[in-house]
Amino acid sequence: MRVFTLLFVILISVVLIYRVCVISGIKLPKNKFITKYIIGSARGRYGGERVSKKDIVRVGLCALLFRLSIYFVSYLALVFIYAHDISNIDFLSWWNKWDAPKYLGIIEGGYTNLPLDGINGMGDGVYQTLVFLPLYPFLVWLLNFLINSPMLSAVIMSALCYVGGIIFLYMAAAFKYNKSIAEKAAVLISVFPFGFYFSCMLPESMVLLTASACIYFSFKKKWWIAGIFGMLCTLTKLQGITILAFMGIEWLESNEIFLLIRKKDWKAFFKNLISLIPMCFPFIGILIYLVINYYYTSDAFYFLKLQKYIWSHSFADCGICLNNILEQILKTPADIDAARNIIGMYIPEFLLFFLAIYVIYRSVNKNRSSLSVFLLFYTVLSYSADWVISGARYLSIAIPLFILSAELVEKRPVLYRFLVFFGLTLQVIFMYCHLSYTGIVV
Repeated sequence: MRVFTLLFVILISVVLIYRVCVISGIKLPKNKFITKYIIGSARGRYGGERVSKKDIVRVGLCALLFRLSIYFVSYLALVFIYAHDISNIDFLSWWNKWDAPKYLGIIEGGYTNLPLDGINGMGDGVYQTLVFLPLYPFLVWLLNFLINSPMLSAVIMSALCYVGGIIFLYMAAAFKYNKSIAEKAAVLISVFPFGFYFSCMLPESMVLLTASACIYFSFKKKWWIAGIFGMLCTLTKLQGITILAFMGIEWLESNEIFLLIRKKDWKAFFKNLISLIPMCFPFIGILIYLVINYYYTSDAFYFLKLQKYIWSHSFADCGICLNNILEQILKTPADIDAARNIIGMYIPEFLLFFLAIYVIYRSVNKNRSSLSVFLLFYTVLSYSADWVISGARYLSIAIPLFILSAELVEKRPVLYRFLVFFGLTLQVIFMYCHLSYTGIVV
């Protein structure tokens, strides 16, 4: 499994690198069949469509209504769970699961609010929440000044970021493809089996917003605005650093940088070179996070120790990760809880990795290389640990996965309707498991 996975990832990487080089203007032979296949529709098969204010309002309202409906369904699920004792139903408290209490701890008392003692290899007074990035809890903290309820503030922030993220996702896909594909991308990410995390007191919705906005402004070559959103993305989740791959490839291909060098068009080259400055902004987000680690612990990379000793995440290639997940799947479950974890956690994250790779394979010669590279980097990084239990949640914010999938099903309406129905059904089931502490761990 490990060898097969790594070889396939390496093969796709080589193909993408070759494609980027050719589209960026490096002179390579183009008359061979394999070269023509790899290049394919270098500029894409769609011209894009203009999005009106009416479209934006419509998409935003639909996103808001869908999110409210998810909250309503979750309330009905709680009523079903606790039908015998309705007094147990505290809607906000039941969304306060798994990682959410850690974020609420940061919101209420900063990174020092939830220390741990007696951690093997780290000692006492361990700042366990330093593993979580600061932007989401900081903005919820600001909102809480108005609302005076940390849990409600967190839910509202997640819902608002989800609506904004769907709008930017729609505009980005419409700009490069068309409105039909844009709508499908927005729907597919919303009904994704683990899309209920956009309702949680977690930063997934904020990643959706910042990354989608970065993609949109990169497509429009507004690099300074894109860089700011890229910085905000890296301040929200560590995987946000992969936005650099998208921005870099989009910059190379859209400006045909190597072609400018070949033509010795130095005026245009240096004009485009200035736009590299905002591409460094995502590094600023990471730097801020490292400074925060250093401020509290005098160790800029303290979060890596937390990953290792508290969350048992040591860096490893994705092949090792998938091997370990497969071992968990093949184990005979010791009890009903173990069986639920296999069905609701290990099997989905195992299958979704290969779904992402398959989508890249199917789209590699038809779509923007930047989207394929972004999806590849994001997927591999998300699974680059020896022990991953949140792979499915990570892929719920793999934005290119849904844009590329929407393009693939554009002329397959039956498949699209099946994905919507199947995804939404699983989302309700998994949300029920999440709310009731059974089978879904984040």
